[in-house]
Amino acid sequence: MPPEIAFERRMDSTEVIDCLRQVTFRGLYDEKGQALRPYQNATFSMASVQPPSYPTSFPQIYHNLEPNPLFTSQPTIYKDQLDIIEEVDGFLQTLQKRIHSLGFEGIQYQWKDRGMFHVLPPVVEKQVYHLNKGTIDPKRMLQRFKGAHIKDARGNLHELSKRTLRDYYVDQESKVSYLDIFNHNLDLLNYGVQFDGPYTFYVICDGSHRLDYAIEMLNQPINVILVESEDLFPYYAFPVPFRPTMRLSSKDAEKMYPKLERDKIHLLNDMIKKVLHYNWKEGNLNVSSLRQQVKIH
Repeated sequence: MPPEIAFERRMDSTEVIDCLRQVTFRGLYDEKGQALRPYQNATFSMASVQPPSYPTSFPQIYHNLEPNPLFTSQPTIYKDQLDIIEEVDGFLQTLQKRIHSLGFEGIQYQWKDRGMFHVLPPVVEKQVYHLNKGTIDPKRMLQRFKGAHIKDARGNLHELSKRTLRDYYVDQESKVSYLDIFNHNLDLLNYGVQFDGPYTFYVICDGSHRLDYAIEMLNQPINVILVESEDLFPYYAFPVPFRPTMRLSSKDAEKMYPKLERDKIHLLNDMIKKVLHYNWKEGNLNVSSLRQQVKIH
């Protein structure tokens, strides 16, 4: 065990659920300007992700004994993050636990000179997207944003369900008269032209490196927390199969590749693309931190 990692306490499932319900969006608000909570009305259960057997197969999430392919919105894996996970796994072994076999629980620990952190099973959302000949149906997507607002630089609220934002201020003086909320590539990503109607995607929203470490480094199944809700907002980027992945030594190494051919595709326009990111610390969970903090109003 790394001597600089010290156990502080265990969180049971009730505490973990209470914390998850308090998580907020970084930039999504109700009509009064209060931060919305993605998991406020969600249900939580345990599921398992099984490693793939062949290069052409995908990790499968088993829910109610049925397998489904696992998706991610972040197909890039960083070695320096895997190194951290390996150290945390070594620490967990001193507690007779492993990163891949945690129950519905959280472990709070102190890492010398780094701070206090929590490790939980990865969190996977059960998302239902309506497809129109294989592409995500924007009209159905807009319905899910009803009542959700973002703020501009002047603090004005703009409702996302209207699709077009008017007079969106990027600073105190400059504004965009008309702004389509969606990524301009919305119509290009196709999941199969023969598919119409609602389809379920199991999407990793926290813990992609924990999952990769378990299924690729350990070749072991891993327990995950599954989130379900009829009121679940769309996730911040389009789901893609968890494999194949991009592998880099670190986030900084991306500078060596000015044109990555496969990376995340955000759901929303570049100006507002990170408003759907989660603020885990509002739920008193230090489980994930954005590698690049972008100002969000």
